[in-house]
Amino acid sequence: MAAPSLDPSWPGAAEPSWDDLRIFLAVVAHGSMNGAGRALDLSQPTVARRIRTLEETLGVPLFQRGPNNLDLTEAGRAVLEAASPMAEAANAVPRIAAAYRPDPTAPVRITATSSVTLFLSLHAADLHRAAQPAEIAYIPTRRKLDLAAGEADIALRMRTLPDGAEDLVVRKVGQIAFAMYDRTADPKAVIAPSEDPTLSRQAAYVAEFAQGRAISARIGDMPIRYQAARTGLGAAFLPCWLGDSDPDLVQVTKPQGDLIEDVFLVMHRRSRNRESVQRVANALADLFKRHRKALTGI
Repeated sequence: MAAPSLDPSWPGAAEPSWDDLRIFLAVVAHGSMNGAGRALDLSQPTVARRIRTLEETLGVPLFQRGPNNLDLTEAGRAVLEAASPMAEAANAVPRIAAAYRPDPTAPVRITATSSVTLFLSLHAADLHRAAQPAEIAYIPTRRKLDLAAGEADIALRMRTLPDGAEDLVVRKVGQIAFAMYDRTADPKAVIAPSEDPTLSRQAAYVAEFAQGRAISARIGDMPIRYQAARTGLGAAFLPCWLGDSDPDLVQVTKPQGDLIEDVFLVMHRRSRNRESVQRVANALADLFKRHRKALTGI
């Protein structure tokens, strides 16, 4: 199909249809009009017609059409950059709407780091009783999930208050201390985190501790690092509640300064509409209070 003819007098005031933009994004994602048609349950001629309509509305060709391929024009790349956030926002709408629906059985989704999630798992029965009749879904990740977009209901975040606090309910629930642990008091090797020491305070601390010692392995996942330390592979950076509870491990360094991190419980304001989320939030705050000494390495 030939590119649309462009009229120099085109006023540039027409607003494109979101449906046409959605089809355009599908063509880019699938690399062809046939692929977009299959994904959207539309015929290839319908997809081609809608792309043509979009190009005529915008007054610019979006694709350079070859015998067996479609390549974005410079204008097409610009439209793709502008339309992609619209698609992401549209995809977030169902999640946001679901967060406002008063469904007492919807899972309460908790996101936290793997070390915090591991601690929660030891007390999962108490949290389960607080959530009933809803379930709890645990999401262990270091990525900060978007509470406003409905990616999680409760976030346990460490060290500093999150951005965008004006739309969030934030409460400090406690602290977590970290230290180096090994099977001996004088470790000869160190299990280092996988991240760059310049990008993480913890990694920088371990790098300093490792000076003069061999690096036996680099393990980013804390539970795996813990198991490796138990085998005698080397000293590992662990939360004190875990290291102190293991009789086979010795605390090599004392938790102090940056090794004691604040823990904040964060919810979006709309979560106040869900009783199950509130019950779980209160149970989490009580959990951190009851285990304060273990969590801070006292």
